[in-house]
Amino acid sequence: MTTPDKPSQAPIVAAGGLSGLILLFWIAQLPGLSSMGGSDAAGNAISQALAALSVGALWLALAVLMLLACAKGEMPKAAAVAALVLVPASGVAAFMAADLLATPHLAPFRWPILIPALVPPLIVAFSLWALLPPLRKAIPAPIAAGVTWGATLLLCLAMFPMQQARQRVVGDIIAKREKADAAYAALPADAPLWDLAPFLDAPNQITVNAVVDRMRARANRQSEAETMLARGDFPLRYLGRIDLDPTPVVCEKARALLRQRAASLASPKPGTEPYLKIFGEVNDAIAAMRWLVGYDCSCNDESLAWEATANSYRDPGYDLVELKQLRDPKELGRTLRENPERFSMLSEKSHLKAWLHFADDKALRDQALAGARKLDHRNADAVEMLNNKYDIAAPWTVLKYIPELDLEPTPALCTAGLAQIRNDLAKVYRPTAADPRPYRELLDRLGAYQPLTALQWLAGHGCNAEPELTEAETVIRTYQDSAGRTAMLEALGRLHTGRTP
Repeated sequence: MTTPDKPSQAPIVAAGGLSGLILLFWIAQLPGLSSMGGSDAAGNAISQALAALSVGALWLALAVLMLLACAKGEMPKAAAVAALVLVPASGVAAFMAADLLATPHLAPFRWPILIPALVPPLIVAFSLWALLPPLRKAIPAPIAAGVTWGATLLLCLAMFPMQQARQRVVGDIIAKREKADAAYAALPADAPLWDLAPFLDAPNQITVNAVVDRMRARANRQSEAETMLARGDFPLRYLGRIDLDPTPVVCEKARALLRQRAASLASPKPGTEPYLKIFGEVNDAIAAMRWLVGYDCSCNDESLAWEATANSYRDPGYDLVELKQLRDPKELGRTLRENPERFSMLSEKSHLKAWLHFADDKALRDQALAGARKLDHRNADAVEMLNNKYDIAAPWTVLKYIPELDLEPTPALCTAGLAQIRNDLAKVYRPTAADPRPYRELLDRLGAYQPLTALQWLAGHGCNAEPELTEAETVIRTYQDSAGRTAMLEALGRLHTGRTP
């Protein structure tokens, strides 16, 4: 008596492996699809590309699994036809869902994630049902096929109303944008700040930038801004962007408005509402306070008020850190000292860096350098800039202007200046005999801050620069001879004797 051949286990093993791979793809793709649109433009583009790749890989694996189930398993012909149609159709629907999820703040919001979330488990379950006799015995074919392909069909069809909802929203946005653009174009050329301010909320960033430029160009912007601050309708986010003078009046009125808005936004039921509800307002307030504090207008009370308001919501996050930083005494007046917007804002308290920032302007160069030479803290500032590890331009700026700053060649200044020069000489390219380069190229490589000129000043004013002089001469000699090269070698050679250039 012969026994019937046992069915091959290879298709079942292959299906199990594919199902495991599909599970990994499925688990990996859902967090990415649900979090798209939460970064900047570049980050969002990368997220969308990864989402498309993950959807493609997942549906390719689902298609292979279903073909295996059709070929080696058992299912009604109608179910096989449905599978051959709906698996690729659901893949198309999943790509459409990913496209909608790229902007989850618009209708239909995150509802499209139902397609990539529910369809893969249905397809995997039906494939295993077709391949495993115990499952076929436990679940009748009409139920298995009806539930799987009926649900898949409904999910695919659901994409049409979702897309229509998105099209309506996009159409409304375009209509509002066109209406706003028309209203903005109709404004008179001399429109005051309060007529311009509503257009700062325009969805078109080009329009927003144009509005800011018009505000900055307003001759009466100072008085108009003070009026808006007093009556409470000034857009705090733009306080530091329209070229206002940080006067005591602006300081006082802006602080009053900040306190008023913080009080109005505090949650009546602390801890019950999401922080996202006031996230934008808090960031606007932080931007305003950062500008005020930078220009010596203390906002300690205001930052505490906003911190209390933020804490009345759930999970305020990093904004609390920024609010606390505004109360750091080092931040008070930092912008005024180090990076004022206008030359007229400079004072004897301003950092050397602030004065030298304006020295690159030909119209202000002489005034800036004259003011820098009068600073009683210029030596300490110069040493600080030369030792700055985070601002690559700071040491170069000092070396560029060091012959004109009337500095004292203190040990600290000599050490910091020579260390910067030594570092730059070590990194510069040194030609070989097989690759000759003109001396002009060396000067271009060293940069416009002229470290060789700075080296001459340091060595000529008593700094012990023997190693740096020797290193500079070695580097210079690797370049082709020229009148400039000869003159520089002679100038550096004289400094070995201790004579000033």
